Amino acid sequence: MEEIRTSFNGKDGNGGLTLYANPFGTGKKFYGRFERDVLSMENLVSRIQEKNPGADEIIINTGISYIKREILAALKEGKAVNLLDLGELYIGASGSVADDSAREVSELTLTIRFSASQVLKDSISNVSIGNVVFSNTAPAISKIFNWYTGEESTTLTAGKNVILEGKRLKLGSDENCGLFLAPADEKGEVPDDETIWLNCTSLVRQNTPKKIDFYLPETASPGSAYRIVVKSNYVNGTTKRKEPVYTYSEVVTVA
Repeated sequence: MEEIRTSFNGKDGNGGLTLYANPFGTGKKFYGRFERDVLSMENLVSRIQEKNPGADEIIINTGISYIKREILAALKEGKAVNLLDLGELYIGASGSVADDSAREVSELTLTIRFSASQVLKDSISNVSIGNVVFSNTAPAISKIFNWYTGEESTTLTAGKNVILEGKRLKLGSDENCGLFLAPADEKGEVPDDETIWLNCTSLVRQNTPKKIDFYLPETASPGSAYRIVVKSNYVNGTTKRKEPVYTYSEVVTVA
């Protein structure tokens, strides 16, 4: 994945970063998350009409509906789709097989991926950071226990309990809060696309500010690296904040 360097331009910047303290001594004192406001299709149509007063809302929405339907149909047929020259939306495979037997293919899972085009990369090359916030009230994971082995460990067992200990861990009550397994690359970095994270929220057995007890999902790929993500809108277990904050565990592997 290509990285695009940015800069801090103070008031002139058009992006914002929230920096969260890393409780582990892995070399990174803080990790950043780019703030984002999500525009709906209605928002985009309104922006089009503002710049093109004669544009008909019904015609635009009808065209969008047709395009959406055909994109879904093409993906269902196993095809990749070029999205307005912004990049390719395609089906990818995750996981690995133990040997060269085709019978092991059932261990692989399919997922939706997006590959950005050069046009898209060039369009965000001038995005700079205008606002940086250091968050010291984010959840903090201090210990990870593999309940199955009874040990504090970063090697976890699929289908068995994992216990997290720390501060401000209690998961928020909002729908966009929860507990996740985010795949980590060789650098320990995780994708921003939360749709490819494994949602473990329904597998949580204990949810308190100092401890979270949950089942590691059976779908976690053996040998793969992940970071456990706590996404909460609680400050101290009772007080809520407007927007949820994230904390990431050190890299864990699945046995």
